[in-house]
Amino acid sequence: MRIQRIAIGLVAALALSGVTSPGVAVAAPATPAGPNSDVISSPAQLSPDVARTVTGTGADARQRALTTYWSPERMKVAKPDTEIPSVKAALAKRDRVQGSAKSITGPQGPSGSVAPAAPAATPKASASTDDSSDVGTQAYYPNYPVGHPVARTSGKVFFTLNGLNYVCSGTIVNTEGKSSVWTAAHCLTGGGVFASNWIFVPNYSNGVAPYGQWSAIQLWATTAFFNNNNDFANDVGSAVIGRVNGWRICDYLGGQGIGWNFPIGQYVYAFGYPQAAPFNGQLLTAENGPTYDGGGGTIYMVNYMTGGSSGGGWLMQFDGNWGYLNGHNDFKYNALPQYMFSPYYGNQVANLFNTVRSISA
Repeated sequence: MRIQRIAIGLVAALALSGVTSPGVAVAAPATPAGPNSDVISSPAQLSPDVARTVTGTGADARQRALTTYWSPERMKVAKPDTEIPSVKAALAKRDRVQGSAKSITGPQGPSGSVAPAAPAATPKASASTDDSSDVGTQAYYPNYPVGHPVARTSGKVFFTLNGLNYVCSGTIVNTEGKSSVWTAAHCLTGGGVFASNWIFVPNYSNGVAPYGQWSAIQLWATTAFFNNNNDFANDVGSAVIGRVNGWRICDYLGGQGIGWNFPIGQYVYAFGYPQAAPFNGQLLTAENGPTYDGGGGTIYMVNYMTGGSSGGGWLMQFDGNWGYLNGHNDFKYNALPQYMFSPYYGNQVANLFNTVRSISA
C-alpha cells in the first residue's frame, strides 16, 4: 500500500502557517477557553521522537518532520481508536451500565445551524484512487470520485497518544475561520492529555492522499469529556488546521454545515473510515437511516462501521453533496454491534462550535 503525499495543486511540500516554532517534546497543559469553561484546548504538539527530528525553525520545519513521521507504513499500522486504553475502559464500563440518567437527550434550547460552504475555487487533486472493494456487512462504499464534496470534506485522522499511533475519522466544517475539522473528543484527548502528531488526510482512499496531509495547530474538546472519558454524551471535539500553501482548509476543499438542538429522528448519512474487522480503513464507508434516542444524552442509528470510523460525520438534510453535521460515529455496545451511537448535538456542540468558529489559521 503506497501513500502519495504530494502537495495540493502546485506545491510539492506541505506547510503550516500560524505556528512559529518547531514544536516541543512534551505536551503543553490544556487550557480552558477563557470565560467558557465548558471547552478546553491545547496547542497541537509533536511527540518527543518527532520533535527530535525537526531541523530548522518555523512551520516548514515542523511540517517536514510530521510528513516524514507519517509514512505510508506507519499510517497502515496505526491502531483503530477503540484500542486506546482510556476508550476501551470507558466502553467496558458503558457495556455494564448502558446509558446514564444524568444527561438530557433532546433539544436544550433553540436550534441553530451554519450552512455548508463550497470551496473558493475548484481544488486540484494530485492522484486518482481505486474505490473498488467488498465488505461483509450492511455498510456500503459510496465510491465517490476524487474531489466529490463528501469525499474531500471527509478524511482520516492520525495521531499519537501515550506513545502509540491511532486512527479516527473527521469532517471539515464550515466556520468563519475556515480552519475547523470536527471529530470525536476521544480522537483528540484521553487520560487527561491531548494527542500529538495530529494530522487530517482528506479524501484518503486505498493508500492515496490526493490532497496531502493537513496538520493541526490547536486541539479542542469539551471540558466534560477531557475530565471524564466515560462521558460519551460530551465526546465532541475540533481541530484547528494550519494553512497549506497559503490556503485555509475550508477555502480549499469546502466545508459541511453543522446543526445543534434539532429534534431526534433526523435522517442522516454517516461517513467514516472503519479499520477494525471486517474493514481495513482504506475506503470511505457509508450508512444511512434515521436517528433514535439512545438515552443519557446520546442518539443512535443502524450502522455497522467499526473502530477507526469514530469522528466521521452524520449529515442531515443531505442533498448528495452537502449537508449539516448532526452527529458522528462515536461508540457501540458489544451486545449491539448493529447500532452506532453519537452524542446528541445540543448545547455542548453549540458551545464548542461558537468558541472555535472564528479561529483562523
